[in-house]
Amino acid sequence: MKTSKPRASLSALARATQREALEQARRERLSALGLRVTPNRLAVLAVFEEASRALSHADIEAALPQGMDAVTLYRTLDALADAGVLSKTVGADRVSRYALMQPSAHHEEHAHFHCDGCGRVYCLPSKPPRQPSVPEGFAVAAVDLSVHGQCADCSSRDPSTPR
Repeated sequence: MKTSKPRASLSALARATQREALEQARRERLSALGLRVTPNRLAVLAVFEEASRALSHADIEAALPQGMDAVTLYRTLDALADAGVLSKTVGADRVSRYALMQPSAHHEEHAHFHCDGCGRVYCLPSKPPRQPSVPEGFAVAAVDLSVHGQCADCSSRDPSTPR
């Protein structure tokens, strides 16, 4: 009697192939930037590929499937930010948040939305206004625009509900 593999295994095979392709793309991206390819850097990149917003150290630590000590995570984040893989912003709450940069993106060319309710920071797709003029002799290194308010989750939440 002829047997055939269930359809689910084809789907599992497709997912495994996709995971391998993403892993290879992460490896190539790190190598192209001259960074060592380490399990920690690959794991952190995988977390950011799933994220829909900027993440704090605590967010990343909670999302990592395997444990990573805090110092190693900070060093990994710093190395990825220095290489331009991640952008780093510090919110009004003094918490650093990181977002994955597209390989050809320039982080200074967009604004951020900072939710005053939950503290999350979102990269906005539109470009910020032109660079303001500065007094003679001043040199602008970067322009950072942060828009404050409440995200969709916080603005739709009942004010009497604790956060």
